Amino acid sequence: MGLTTNLKLLGAFLLVSTVIGTVRFVQQLNFYEESIFTDPAVFQVPETSIDIILERRNIHPFLAEYERTLVLRIDGKDVLRKEVAVDTGGYSRMNVFRLSADEYFLQGKLSADSFYLDVSRTSLIQLNEKPLAAGRFIGSFDHDESGWRFIPVSERQMLQGGI
Repeated sequence: MGLTTNLKLLGAFLLVSTVIGTVRFVQQLNFYEESIFTDPAVFQVPETSIDIILERRNIHPFLAEYERTLVLRIDGKDVLRKEVAVDTGGYSRMNVFRLSADEYFLQGKLSADSFYLDVSRTSLIQLNEKPLAAGRFIGSFDHDESGWRFIPVSERQMLQGGI
């Protein structure tokens, strides 16, 4: 075998090894099933030990697609978890409106992504439409230059465009 043939075989071996290594790495990350890489955005209810959290978890190794979960945490313990609409690109933002001291309306971009949350009763109800009294806008779970987080109205007004 000549030098050219040996170089071609070496190149093919390196290519196959790289592909196999990449596939094994992605499988170990387990993006599609039980990824441990969640990204929480937290809103702490003022003067309480209650947190309203919207977690995102990557479900695609290359695209910005996320599984999202709403979490109600009281005294550091998760008391309610609910999977909400999957973000298949550009739908992560969820606006938060305060209806009363204990009641919140959370509205995503999709109509099936609206919820009534009562923190005193630890209940979360999916809504098909916006309530007549939408309350006062207090902020958004969203991504900005600081990353995925809860952005209070004091830092950014409600964005238009879908919600």
